[in-house]
Amino acid sequence: MKTYLFIPLLAAGLLFSGCNLYYADQATKRGKLAFDTAKEAKSHGDYQAANDSYRKAQLEFQLAIDQDPRATDRHYNLALACQALKEYDRAIREYDRALQRYPGNGKAHTGKIDCLVQMDAPQKEIDAAVATAVSIVPQRGRIYLTLAAAYYRVGRTDQMSPVLAKAVGAAPADSYVQATAGRLYRALGDFDSASKHLKIAYQLNPQEPGVAYELGVLGQRLPPIAGY
Repeated sequence: MKTYLFIPLLAAGLLFSGCNLYYADQATKRGKLAFDTAKEAKSHGDYQAANDSYRKAQLEFQLAIDQDPRATDRHYNLALACQALKEYDRAIREYDRALQRYPGNGKAHTGKIDCLVQMDAPQKEIDAAVATAVSIVPQRGRIYLTLAAAYYRVGRTDQMSPVLAKAVGAAPADSYVQATAGRLYRALGDFDSASKHLKIAYQLNPQEPGVAYELGVLGQRLPPIAGY
């Protein structure tokens, strides 16, 4: 008799779980659409519309978590929306929840680092987050790039050069890291370093987007391609 009772209960539980996943996925899709709408509005200077859409995205991502709290990306998505709304403490909590579920989530590590810089957290907290990320994530150069770019956005340009040196040192054969470092050096006004790293990026990958054009802007001739 107990077996006959267990089977319908199990089937009902599986059905309920499947419904939760469906509704969570639908909420995530709506949240991503609202987030993209917010970014578009912000790019056109319509900050009120952007905030309204970020708020909608936040609500949808929270709904998705309520339906399915196990999925790492749902916490990451909510963290992005909270950060966009300058709810930094809540954003950090959601980045941490994403990392608890998957410590190797590179997006969550870089998001947390960017958020810590944006919220002007103590330097020791930023350093600790970076140290944790580079000890776990294979793309260490990109972690350092995130930190350098975050410093640039908040005007802490005096801290960028040492971080960029770590980025290119950690990933000397990554054309994206070399190119992005070159662009950030250019933003700093260090045109010699910008040319150097853009040339390395071009030699590593002549198809790296924008590199040939940017070397032209800097008045540099394209370097010979390795192996030719």
